[in-house]
Amino acid sequence: MTIYLILFLIVLLAAGGIYFSSTYNARVAKELKSSPEGERAAQVMLITFPDGHSTPVNYLREGNNVFAGSDFNWWKKVAGDGTSLKMLIKGEELEGIATVSDDMTYTYEVFKRLRPDAPKWASRLVGAKLVVIRLDDQY
Repeated sequence: MTIYLILFLIVLLAAGGIYFSSTYNARVAKELKSSPEGERAAQVMLITFPDGHSTPVNYLREGNNVFAGSDFNWWKKVAGDGTSLKMLIKGEELEGIATVSDDMTYTYEVFKRLRPDAPKWASRLVGAKLVVIRLDDQY
C-alpha cells in the first residue's frame, strides 16, 4: 500500500510540474509580451535558449550584466561558458553570452540584490544557480 502512495505522489508532482511549465509559464510569457511596462515585467524577463525554448525568469540588470537565479534545471541549457541567449526585458529584445557562476560567494552576493526578500538559506537549500549574462556590446 505504501509503495502505491509513493508512486501516486510522484505522478502528482510530475503532473504539477508539467502544468506549471506549460500553462503558467505560457501565461507569464504572454503577459511579458503584451504588458512590457507592467509590474511583472519589472522583475521577470523572457529568456530564449539556442534550442528555441523560452521561459520566464526573475532577473536583475546591472550595467552590461543581467543576472538570473535558477531554482530549476534550466541553467543546464547554458552549457559551459559562452552560450548565446536572447532576452525580452521590458519589451526590449536583447542578446548576450551566458555563463553559470561557480563562485558561491559572488553568487550569494548577487542573490542579495536579485532576491532581497528571500531568506539567505532558501537559495542554498534548493541548490540555486546564478546565471550571468553579458550583454552584447551593441546594446
